[in-house]
Amino acid sequence: MRWAALTAVALSLLAAQPADDLTTIKLNGMDCGPDGIATSKPGKALNRLKNRYQPPGEDDIDPDVSLPALLAPGYDVGRFDTKRAATLRGYVVRVMVGGNRETCNCGATRPNERDTHIEVALAKDAPETQRVIVEVTPRGRKQNGAGWTTQALKRKFEGKWVEVTGWLLFDTMHVNQAENTNPGGEGNWRATCWEVHPVTAIQEAAEPDTAAAFRPQSFAAVQKLHAAHVARVPKGRDAVKKRNEGLLKGFDKKELEEAEEEAKERQPGRTP
Repeated sequence: MRWAALTAVALSLLAAQPADDLTTIKLNGMDCGPDGIATSKPGKALNRLKNRYQPPGEDDIDPDVSLPALLAPGYDVGRFDTKRAATLRGYVVRVMVGGNRETCNCGATRPNERDTHIEVALAKDAPETQRVIVEVTPRGRKQNGAGWTTQALKRKFEGKWVEVTGWLLFDTMHVNQAENTNPGGEGNWRATCWEVHPVTAIQEAAEPDTAAAFRPQSFAAVQKLHAAHVARVPKGRDAVKKRNEGLLKGFDKKELEEAEEEAKERQPGRTP
């Protein structure tokens, strides 16, 4: 009986451990840890969040985080909690290879060693400023196999409704490229800096019954009204600029260049 009890305890402890320790993996020909190759304090902290790989539990899921909640206009820094996770349902507008030479992936350039960007929205004709980015990482790809390559995910999910689960992340380096933190900005290519990153589960899902009532044009009008309000308020645009500069202040030049490189990757004519 004693040996049986000890064996049961040992097995329970073994089951509690992750199947694979992906804290450090090989990327770009080197051992790539949670900090990646970031050198600044905020850069390292951001990379540690990006490189999480253990899936969230049920108690980690924030029930208030939905795709509409993430899209809601307004300066959304601190709106959600990076220690929590979320489950979103949305339409996959586009799947593409993520940022090139990102510090979180130790400067990797090969597609299979880079993140996968999945753009989800509430309608198939939603413009970029009404899309939320969710990301599959190299660690997630190692856990889930060939079905999680960018091309496999593109073939399986692009143009379909999906349900994604993963950790919440605020990608600070994109504050000047997101509609919520840079309302009305000409170079905006996303709704918010909030992401589900990393994605730990994704599956095809049914279109919500009320989704057909959503009109991207109407939501665009709401976004434009908000941007006009910010521009109209005395020193409104200056306040936004100052806040964003403060958020980016601690990152080094190489880390900040990631955001510009990512914007270039999205230009027409570039291969996703």
